[in-house]
Amino acid sequence: MKLKFTFSIFLLVFFTQLFAQSEAEKRTLLQSAEVYFDFGKHDLRPEADATLLSIAQAVSGLENFEIKITAHTDSIGTLKNNLALSQRRADAVKNYLITQGLPPEKFTVSFFGETKPAAENTSDQGRQLNRRANIEILQSTPMVTIEGTVLDEKTGQPLIADVVFHTKDSRDSIRTDASGYFKKTYSPETVVGLDAFAECYFMKSEMLKAAPGMQPVKLALKKAVAGEKVDIDNLYYVGGQPVLLEKSKPELPKILRFMQLSPKMKIEVAGHVNFPNRPPVVEESFEYKLSVARAKMVYEFLLKNGIEEDRISFKGYGNWEMRFPNAISEQQQAQNRRVEIRVLENGCN
Repeated sequence: MKLKFTFSIFLLVFFTQLFAQSEAEKRTLLQSAEVYFDFGKHDLRPEADATLLSIAQAVSGLENFEIKITAHTDSIGTLKNNLALSQRRADAVKNYLITQGLPPEKFTVSFFGETKPAAENTSDQGRQLNRRANIEILQSTPMVTIEGTVLDEKTGQPLIADVVFHTKDSRDSIRTDASGYFKKTYSPETVVGLDAFAECYFMKSEMLKAAPGMQPVKLALKKAVAGEKVDIDNLYYVGGQPVLLEKSKPELPKILRFMQLSPKMKIEVAGHVNFPNRPPVVEESFEYKLSVARAKMVYEFLLKNGIEEDRISFKGYGNWEMRFPNAISEQQQAQNRRVEIRVLENGCN
């Protein structure tokens, strides 16, 4: 019983340290190599010199690196003797590299005897492949923690929400705790998009670059009550067409997620065009029909992806509700050229 308890404590400490390390830094494999040994021997063969010298040269000038050595044997002999032999093989590799000027504290050594074969032990060739030491150069990169809270925009109260993290190479989702808190680690300089979703709230998006010492993020979500409206951010169209630019296509699944999280909500998708310094267009005009077509495109996407028809409608507003009727800058024109979500019924308590 005492042995089981001690082993459980060991596992708890090990995994706690492992998690803490993964939170603080990322280790990247820069180079790996193998050296092989004669039967029952731990002496380095002459051909090992070139391999180990290349390892020593590879770490010259490097910072934050580690040399990981794992050593093995074939299955001839007892488990106890093979474990001791693999330890001597690991030490032989380590000692050679230390003579080449590598600091002893840079090494991590493991030895496994015959328990992790690289090949079957049924032939001379297979046993030779198992009489080996693997050497890896690992470089550590300090990680940046992106953390923050999701809040009600009006009351400042924390919200339980889903925060989706996305980069050019990855995508992950985290549920905030009861205090609205979330965190995730990234390599420095990684550009990260955050999308926050909570039931009966409009979604919120933000782009960040991971940097040491960055301040916590506050994502304030607006309550989606009847009569409220919000722009669909980053929804851009080909000029004069109801066709999304390629960079805007990831925005549509966000609208879908918003509707899925609030299953009783009913909305209108409202389309607008930029047609400044002119009177309101008529419904027969190209501009009005374009505003309808852009709204309809979003509407049809939601229908196709399972949102019930009685929960969504669409409408075009031409240039009737431009934010900048006399727009002169591209920024002002972009705000005129928009699609909104208007809440008809929120269906929330």
